[in-house]
Amino acid sequence: ETEIPLISIDCVRETKLCEESGVISYPAIRLFRKDGSITRYRGPRKASSILPFLRRSERPVVSTLEKKSLPSFKYIDEDVFVAYMDQKDTELKSRFTTLAAHNRGTFTFGIVSDAALARAEKVTLGCVVRYKAGEDEQTLCGQSRLDILQEFVEKSTTPLIGEMTRRNQLKYLQAGKSLVYIFAEAESERVAYNREFKHLAKKYQEYLNFVIIDAVEYAYMAPALGLRAGIFPALAVQNQMMGQVFPFDQARDITPEAAEGFVLDIVQGKTQPSSGTTEEGIVHDDL
Repeated sequence: ETEIPLISIDCVRETKLCEESGVISYPAIRLFRKDGSITRYRGPRKASSILPFLRRSERPVVSTLEKKSLPSFKYIDEDVFVAYMDQKDTELKSRFTTLAAHNRGTFTFGIVSDAALARAEKVTLGCVVRYKAGEDEQTLCGQSRLDILQEFVEKSTTPLIGEMTRRNQLKYLQAGKSLVYIFAEAESERVAYNREFKHLAKKYQEYLNFVIIDAVEYAYMAPALGLRAGIFPALAVQNQMMGQVFPFDQARDITPEAAEGFVLDIVQGKTQPSSGTTEEGIVHDDL
């Protein structure tokens, strides 16, 4: 599904080669470009995420768009950013290109310089629009500072329920909200939980971040959240500010209704935080 050659390397046998490529743990994915640069892939280790990453690498850093190409381009990727600008606006063009180069592994970027096309799209020149199938467009106008553009990209692409990876883990931990972790081993389970919990995540998005976790790749996180190892699916709540964790009863079914009741019990003081972590299925509880 991609014209990019795919090569598998055994890092146990090819230790030197892996070290030269900056691989210190694996599985790891590296994209080697024709210009000699190397891009690290930090997303989920699944084909549905890796393939879009490879397709983005085949596109220009920023695509120049016209009337014919714009309609399909807006939804060519999960998240697409299009800057509508005057041809003479070199400042916005330069910073938007820098923004695109920094984020090209994750999103797709394009530029429209046709004023008539911008009017047809009901967009003012000098605006950047984020397109995503099934969602309303989000727009940032009158800003060319790189930090503001980057903030717009990050905020507009933050999902109601994200999948935690090594790349975004720190972002969630520093968000200033309590976290609701949902662990599941099968991708089909994770997709289902994402869909089923969207309404609940939207209801409490001001106070809580919901994250889905691959229980196979990140199983080591479960004991630190008071969960017994190897028993999935599982759910836990972490209060970052207070340093508290609340493991959900692993014998119960995980449903939006049960999770909401669990959260409300925590808020009302009916459920106490875990006083210890679990390790290899054994609970260490000071009480």
